[in-house]
Order: sequence, then C-alpha cells, then structure tokens
Amino acid sequence: MGAAGVRQNADANATLSGQRTGELAEGAGEIKSILNAGSKADALKSVDELPSNIQSKVKSFFKGGSSSYVDFSVEPMEDGSYIVKMTKPGNVPGSKAIYYKIIDYAGSTVRVYKETYDPAGNLVHVKDK
Repeated sequence: MGAAGVRQNADANATLSGQRTGELAEGAGEIKSILNAGSKADALKSVDELPSNIQSKVKSFFKGGSSSYVDFSVEPMEDGSYIVKMTKPGNVPGSKAIYYKIIDYAGSTVRVYKETYDPAGNLVHVKDK
C-alpha cells in the first residue's frame, strides 16, 4: 500500500474512532463515551458497569496497558459496536500513542490497532496489532 493509501486508511480510522468528530458529516453528532477514566485502576473498576457482552474484552485490553497509560474510554457506535481506547504519552514531550480495540455488537474483536501522533498532533503512523 502506498503512502496515499496509508494516509487514507489513517484518516478513515481517525474519523471512525472519533478523533476527528469535527470532520464528520453534518448531523452525525459527537460520539458519547460510556466509560471515561484517567487511570488504569479507575478504568478496570468501571468495566463491570459496561454491557456484559463486552466486559471481558475491555478488561483484557485495559489490563494490557501499563500504569503510564491515561485516558481510557469506551464509545458505542451506531451499528452496535464499541471503540475501546487508551492513550500512552510518548517519550517525546507532547507525543502520544492511542491504542484501539473495535468490538462488534456480539462481543467479538474486530480490530486492534495503534495510532502514533507527534508533538504537533499530526498522525504519523498507524499499526495493526
């Protein structure tokens, strides 16, 4: 896949994951999280409040992150799937990596990937996990 394909794929992922809600079609609205936590411990405590069909997948995903991760969230999508994400601050001040897990309505994992951002907020890399 060429650079344009990677960029197009990255743009689609960013929009899907709610990172660029300002670019969504008018009337699409903001994505509302059903779980927001600033620490791994708080995120794990909140998992039991999620729909039962996704609890184990979310818990496993959050447990995979170290205590340096921040901004844990779960966002429902209109099609019944969920976007689970957690952010890891980068070693370069201002940079970060956002890890995503897409879970379908039945509770099956659809995709796991990572987006890396530079200190200026530019998406520099998308990697499937």
